[in-house]
Amino acid sequence: MKRTVFYFDDEAMLLDIFQQMFSDDYEVYTASTLSEARRVLAERPIEIVISDQDMPEISGTEFLCEVAAQYPTSYRVMLTGYMSVGEALPEIGSGIIHLFIAKPWEEENMRRLLERASLQHDLRRIE
Repeated sequence: MKRTVFYFDDEAMLLDIFQQMFSDDYEVYTASTLSEARRVLAERPIEIVISDQDMPEISGTEFLCEVAAQYPTSYRVMLTGYMSVGEALPEIGSGIIHLFIAKPWEEENMRRLLERASLQHDLRRIE
């Protein structure tokens, strides 16, 4: 069974690229609006959640806080081109954000991230 990955970003082109690159190996879900993101997450369990920080309706940090509260076993990744790691230190330190990566991402780096997230998700479920 494929791992489930959810990618939340307001850049439709990036969502399409992500879907094309990773749908052979993962069950990929995407959303570009907050209402769409909440609907997708409510419909199925998602193991890996990736969110852009700079979103029009909600910050990625706030969104991942919501995800952590509702789906504590999910592995949560912050993606941004604008925010420094220092700005997210409280969320990283508290376990809300597990990994922080910069935009633009490259396929090889994202593939490694998804592999790492899959392993970490499995370890968290065992604990």
